[in-house]
Amino acid sequence: MNINLHNKIGFLILILMVSACDISDNKDVNPATSFLKIYDSHQFDHAISAVDILQTEGEGFLLLGNYRRDDTNFLGTYIASIDDQGEFIRNTYMRDDNVHPVGQILTLGGSHYFVSMDAIGLQAYLNQVDDSARVVSTISLGVTYPLYAENDGSDQFILLSYNSTNKTTVLSTMSADGSVGGQSEFGIGAGQAVEEPIIDHFTRTGRSLPFFAGRASNGLYYLNGFYNYTLSLLFSDLSDNNPTGVVQGQQDEGGVSSLLSMDGGQFAISRFNFGDNYSNAMTTLSTSGTIAASDIESNPMLEWEVGAVVKMESIALGDSDYVIMATTTKNQQIVLHLFDSTTGEYVAVHYLGFSNPYQLGALEITVDNGLAVLGTTQVAGKFQRLCLFKVSEEELLDLL
Repeated sequence: MNINLHNKIGFLILILMVSACDISDNKDVNPATSFLKIYDSHQFDHAISAVDILQTEGEGFLLLGNYRRDDTNFLGTYIASIDDQGEFIRNTYMRDDNVHPVGQILTLGGSHYFVSMDAIGLQAYLNQVDDSARVVSTISLGVTYPLYAENDGSDQFILLSYNSTNKTTVLSTMSADGSVGGQSEFGIGAGQAVEEPIIDHFTRTGRSLPFFAGRASNGLYYLNGFYNYTLSLLFSDLSDNNPTGVVQGQQDEGGVSSLLSMDGGQFAISRFNFGDNYSNAMTTLSTSGTIAASDIESNPMLEWEVGAVVKMESIALGDSDYVIMATTTKNQQIVLHLFDSTTGEYVAVHYLGFSNPYQLGALEITVDNGLAVLGTTQVAGKFQRLCLFKVSEEELLDLL
């Protein structure tokens, strides 16, 4: 008992020190534009990981995370509310069968939602959450094993999921009441070995895989999921169960790790291949044929950690547009790479994190044209907590 108390006291002191020093080096810095915060838990042995972040209308933030539970093989659901200066307001640990939250946090009709899963029935849930991190309502969706969610306009969203009965990767468009607008299913191939990486992703007994979905500038939907035995990037108009285009990976050992659709049919892309990482901030992908991900011309990113989350956003700085590509380095810092979005030229790099190890979780362009970076950190080598970096527009301009 004394050991636990001492650990907790030491941890709280460290948190106060980090919070106190995050802007002390520059008294002119507005605490709402630039800060680093690390968030404690009332359960000191909770291991919390970052999933997504959303800035609310009051310019505070909703943080979505997960935490290890001892009563299920799946990760529990955690939501926190933060004010505009990064100060903690309140949080919610969901204790029922509502588990496995996935990004992104959605905004539909002015309200905020996130997708999760029932630990028993495995069906997807759509949860409405208010700005104080309270879950307002939960409805069941007609799919199982949710993998990713993304806004698709103001009144519907895109949901990527897995159907273990039919052995298919499913892409759906849905509204806030759970009604389906369009849906296609893509076969993953026969055999238990094909499904194993997907199930391991859910139970965290294997590698966390880069599942995502969205809509390209040409109107086609895209998804990164298993198809024909391989983790592949698919393009589809949702008219049938055949993709219009395929960027094929190497089983679960290679493929696309992130994608950003830009105007003119251009994409920013990152990919991985047997432990190596690559990036290209401006490339053309065929959305009507089949190519190998390994054939996409790209630059090796030698400092990126194997299997780390990669996130990308577009941002206007000064008179130019840029792509921000972020991930975790091998020495456990969060790295931001800036590229000119019209030429793909590498412009600048910036590192976040010191003293403790940090891993990237999610990015959000803020209303003041700064950057909110949600991550996970390990304090004193034993306490896994959420952290939030706020990088101001001025700091980003200084990098240029």
